[in-house]
Amino acid sequence: MGSEKRITELHSFLKEVKDRPFEWGVWDCLIFTNEAFRRMDGEGWADDLLSRYMNSGKPMTRMQIRHEYGYENLDDMLKDRLERSYDVPPRGALVTSSETFLNAGYLGSGFGISVGSSAAFLSDTGVVYYPIEYIDSAWVRQ
Repeated sequence: MGSEKRITELHSFLKEVKDRPFEWGVWDCLIFTNEAFRRMDGEGWADDLLSRYMNSGKPMTRMQIRHEYGYENLDDMLKDRLERSYDVPPRGALVTSSETFLNAGYLGSGFGISVGSSAAFLSDTGVVYYPIEYIDSAWVRQ
């Protein structure tokens, strides 16, 4: 998909889900960002993880995630799927932030989507936007 159409799809998606609140296993940052990628690219960035990261209605602990997936940390998992962007996060990039995520204690970071000078994250009231300065890392398709 062309970059302009890709970003149009992203903005359409964000508008569609703007009032949908965070809920583990139903509409959390993994599902949100994966669906954003699906809308932009036709496939998610973590389709294979969606059915495996919850345990008895709660997100897996870091130790359980290490055991299930074989990754030592979040960056290792992301490196296996995406390419790290060391410049200003491009629009449509997956971003991580330890400061913006209401449940960051599970992984230490939450996932969002860059929309330019800010990034979209989920909150208990829906999509919220934080300045790009809150971003710890950005990831793009390889």
